[in-house]
Amino acid sequence: MATFLSYVRYGVRQLRQTPGFALVCTLTLGLGIGANTAVFSVMNAVLLKTLPVADPDRVVYLNTSGSPNRTGTIDSHETFSYPVYDALRQQHGGLEQVIAYVPLSNGKVAVRYEAQPEEAEGDMVSGNFFSGLGVKLARGRGFTEPDEAGHAAIAVVSYNYWTRRFSRSPDVVGKTLYVNGVPITIVGIAAAGFEGADAGHSTDFWIPLQSRVELNAWGNPPEEGKTYRDNATWWCLRMLARLAPGVTQAQAVAQVQSTFQTAAYVGLGNPEPGEQRPVLSLREAKNFPGYDEQYGKPLRMLMAMVGLVLLIAFSNVVMLLMARNATRQREFALRLALGAGRGELFRQLLTEALLLVALGGALAWLFAAFATQALAAWAQIESSLAPDNMVLLFTLGILVLAALLMGLAPLGFALSTGAGLVWKTSAATSNTDAGKTRIGKIIVALQMALCVVLLVGGGLLIRTLRNLQHIPLGFSTDGLVVFGVNPQNIHSVPQGIAFYQELMRKLRVLPGVNSVTIMEERLGSWWSNNNDMMVDGKLPDKTNGPAWVRSNVAGPDFFHTLGVPVLTGRDFADSDTATTPRVGIVNELFAKRFLPHQDPLGHTIGTDDGKYQMRIVGVVKDHKYRSIDEAPIPMAWYMYAQIPITGKMQVELRVRGEPLAILPAARKVVEQMDPNLPLIQPTTQQAQYETTISQQLLFARLAGFFGLLAVLLVATGLYGTLAYRVNNRTVEIGLRMAVGARRGQVVWMVLRDSLILTAVGVAIGVPLACLTARALSSALYGVKPYDGVTYLWAVCGVAFVAVVASLVPARRAANVDPLSALRAD
Repeated sequence: MATFLSYVRYGVRQLRQTPGFALVCTLTLGLGIGANTAVFSVMNAVLLKTLPVADPDRVVYLNTSGSPNRTGTIDSHETFSYPVYDALRQQHGGLEQVIAYVPLSNGKVAVRYEAQPEEAEGDMVSGNFFSGLGVKLARGRGFTEPDEAGHAAIAVVSYNYWTRRFSRSPDVVGKTLYVNGVPITIVGIAAAGFEGADAGHSTDFWIPLQSRVELNAWGNPPEEGKTYRDNATWWCLRMLARLAPGVTQAQAVAQVQSTFQTAAYVGLGNPEPGEQRPVLSLREAKNFPGYDEQYGKPLRMLMAMVGLVLLIAFSNVVMLLMARNATRQREFALRLALGAGRGELFRQLLTEALLLVALGGALAWLFAAFATQALAAWAQIESSLAPDNMVLLFTLGILVLAALLMGLAPLGFALSTGAGLVWKTSAATSNTDAGKTRIGKIIVALQMALCVVLLVGGGLLIRTLRNLQHIPLGFSTDGLVVFGVNPQNIHSVPQGIAFYQELMRKLRVLPGVNSVTIMEERLGSWWSNNNDMMVDGKLPDKTNGPAWVRSNVAGPDFFHTLGVPVLTGRDFADSDTATTPRVGIVNELFAKRFLPHQDPLGHTIGTDDGKYQMRIVGVVKDHKYRSIDEAPIPMAWYMYAQIPITGKMQVELRVRGEPLAILPAARKVVEQMDPNLPLIQPTTQQAQYETTISQQLLFARLAGFFGLLAVLLVATGLYGTLAYRVNNRTVEIGLRMAVGARRGQVVWMVLRDSLILTAVGVAIGVPLACLTARALSSALYGVKPYDGVTYLWAVCGVAFVAVVASLVPARRAANVDPLSALRAD
């Protein structure tokens, strides 16, 4: 131990003597390792971490090939009707437990604790949700089947929500949480790490399955007074199951398939002629569903890119150590001459490497902590990305590898000349070794090649992002702000209409507000209603393409507020009421596909069941609806006052000045109407649309950052290599200048070495960049993998960095005093 401490003290003294070297190495390691840790943290949470339940190998998600005809569904492959859940949980076959869960809203739900209204993510779950999954409770209790049967007004909150909202107060159990105005008693707190069963979401609380209209599935208003429990045609529940011991997935499916297919037609009767019955399937629940499809490829590509950055960082530090140890060769030779063994020198070098690695590791962990949160925000991932043992092991592995590389790589260099060097006095011969210089050149050339690859990849992705951000939306989002409102204690359509009429009236008179409207589905939220639509009393011919239409319910001045041009006819107006003829508006593509070569005004459109028929009073310009990059499809809009809707709506305001500045005044208006109502997910309309390209944003930002980081590291490595060479060639340079060489010739000598390395690096890097671009082709938009401008910018960028990094060593070489250099020899 005493020997090790002496190594540490000596290593600290060495680092103090070269603070610049220590700082550069620490920053290089911190950025390189920190970036890898951050990306791996996201990959671990998304792709590697198992669902935090007991015995996850036996837990499965239930999927279906589709829902029967004449039904509505949230997800055609992942949601089921209540009768299906009820039938499957009563079977006694291969599924030991059948567990149902469903969100209370398609976003966040209105909650209130004490006096402050807010929004949170909540799920309704079956009584065996916690016991069936084997999720432990940190405090209190979970649910039971009697809680589900009695629709108990109780809740379990997540550990994260308990921490964030209640500051881990032990008194929270027994307190009342109001959910959509319904008082719910908190009875338990879930264990840390469990955030629900839905991918990408961090559930804040759970309540047993309810039958109240205020707590309907997905926040939808009851259809003809029926909630999800009574509406057998609405497939809205997600389900998990635990396999019975010793039963395989195939065996379990075979045992319950008949029960499932019978229950699927409860409330529907027999299948229609030619209709194929849906087929049940199971999928492992070790990981969250959908994550690999959504994030797998981008994260793996980012991991490869950040791995290249780490490789550049490691090679930089190794070269810096080799250059530093070159100045210590006489010291090493003297220690060998005095009897020190090679093992002792290795231990000393390894200790110094460990000191640098410890400093770099601490910085890397801090950098990774901030970077991980930024990654989660950019990728729209709500699940916790807190590092676990896997991330810690990954980081420790990199640190150990770094310590070994930094200890072993310079060792051979330091000991290559042996003890005889101590008797040499010539600076010209003591540090000169063509082989070592050649190794340094090869490393720098490879670094430049990797830098070209990263710059090309980053450039292509940044250009993709710019192309996406400049796609015309069909209207201007400047000045548009949107938020959700879910009124409570509304039990009839006239009450709902009156609520929104009063809300819009009060918002219109706020200072700075130009216009106000409402809609059922928020623009840029990925949500939409899609269904067949009747035109002039009949379904259109499907031979020319699908007959389904995307629809939305909107308020007065809808298109005027958005700024969407009305091509013919008019916008919705306050005069369109429940007592006036029903009206609808369609887009250009609807008119061209279903009413070609006709004046659309005056024709009728309606739901495929013939229940609601509207007369077309306007045609609007095609514009983006669900996302920025979607292709146009036929669309129709209905007037909210003529459709029986009483639930959640989205409020859109066009304001003067900073859009978000209107939110405090809008919040005050809503609270005056109902103190229990929060503004749900308030944001600008532009920011809402950008959530639809969150993956591209994440990919482009990180790729650009990694490219710039690679440039910085390459510049550092090139500078270190050239500075080392200039130091070794001081006598040669002095001799050249003594016999007549001019300063410009000396500068060119150094720059020439740099440009040669750059040319070699570019020659290697461009073909590698072409291969990388081909791999990225599926992620590109509006730019080709072999875009010449991007490659030219990457090559010019590397050349510029090479020249800048060479200037300081070149000036140092040009300022060598011939007499001093010759005297030092």
